[in-house]
Amino acid sequence: MAPGCVLPFFKPTYTVDTNLYPAAGAYYWLMQEKMPDHAGSVKWDSLLHYLGPDTTATRPDGKPWTSDDSRDKVCPSSWAAHRADASVGTMDCDEYAMASTHESGGFPGGVNQVSSGDQCAQLFTDKLGDGSANFGLLADTRTATNGPAWKERCGRAGIESTQNRKAFNKLNPAVWRLLDNDGFFVSNPGFEHCANADTTCAWRKVG
Repeated sequence: MAPGCVLPFFKPTYTVDTNLYPAAGAYYWLMQEKMPDHAGSVKWDSLLHYLGPDTTATRPDGKPWTSDDSRDKVCPSSWAAHRADASVGTMDCDEYAMASTHESGGFPGGVNQVSSGDQCAQLFTDKLGDGSANFGLLADTRTATNGPAWKERCGRAGIESTQNRKAFNKLNPAVWRLLDNDGFFVSNPGFEHCANADTTCAWRKVG
């Protein structure tokens, strides 16, 4: 079989369906803007790097490090979602950067490594409380009483379960032929019209 082409400078972009998963998309976009390394942002030309089964990173028992290991560091089973309006639905712990990347706060020796998810920016989804049916991302002040300082190198947020589980689940490393540490971007089109993350910006449906 003849070898295929290699395009070493091409970096694929995973596009979040922000029409279906606006809370997750808003969270990813905000973290891309606020994290010191802007991990995954096309705007900031900052890549995420895939954590593959061929990784050389290992657990203490010598087995390969997995996304579950990273997730357990940032979103341990002891974590409980911040109380939110019942209309939000059931919330999961969602981390950014994703557990399946080297930029995860749980990845050992990574640029964003933390010893605990308590060191991440803490957020949650809730109704805005302005009498409308609108939802937004709010500071979870249970750990950091003044909210994020925006020096944090990771995020931990209460995001509605379906959005948390499906916003990123179409990443298919086999189609992109991603190996461990290969780079890619994440696009959040419903929020990329926003000028910056220092003022309120509303979700916009993508046609």
